[in-house]
Amino acid sequence: MIKFFRKIRQNLLMENKTSKYFKYAIGEIVLVVIGILIALQINNWNVNRVETKQEIKILKELTNDLQSNLIEIQEIVEFLTNREEGANLILDYIKKQQKVDDKLKLAFENLPLDGIFNNAQTAYKYIENQGINIISNDSLRIRMTEIYEKDFLNISNRESTEKQLVYTELLPTITPLLKSTKSVWKDPNGLEKAFLTIPNEPINMKALNTNTFINVIVH
Repeated sequence: MIKFFRKIRQNLLMENKTSKYFKYAIGEIVLVVIGILIALQINNWNVNRVETKQEIKILKELTNDLQSNLIEIQEIVEFLTNREEGANLILDYIKKQQKVDDKLKLAFENLPLDGIFNNAQTAYKYIENQGINIISNDSLRIRMTEIYEKDFLNISNRESTEKQLVYTELLPTITPLLKSTKSVWKDPNGLEKAFLTIPNEPINMKALNTNTFINVIVH
């Protein structure tokens, strides 16, 4: 094909048909440009196909990370719910001066417990490194950023505050008023963890009935 066009061009030059030659040259340039544009379009299609596959792979990994985080948060909610129920039970026992039983011991065991949020963010960090625009959907990209930069950050900050409360206020207040006995906590299979010995039994129920102790339990 190249030899064919070259022969035409040479014939036109030999015949001194300059105008026809230029017209031919323009046509040849147009054909080349069209060929380049077609090649570029094919190349762009191949690139887009590769980028789409990469985006799908990243979105699947992001989904797995978010599902792991969802499980973590659900477990934290369960910890906090048990702790709140335990705190209310302790306050009720103090008010009524009820005798110590396993329910009260378990309530004291639950007080210091808290979930740990292990933020799964491998996919998000990769997206940050590659450029956030690797996610083509605008609303998804915005919501994903809000979740990791605001929602998950708030969870970590609240967790830090909770731990500070437990170690600086709760434990120093309740530990001197408790004696260590076998734990009444049971694992999911219903087996008692009798080998655990922790502070969970009030030494004197009346000693708990103070504003300081009640306030820290409420807090």
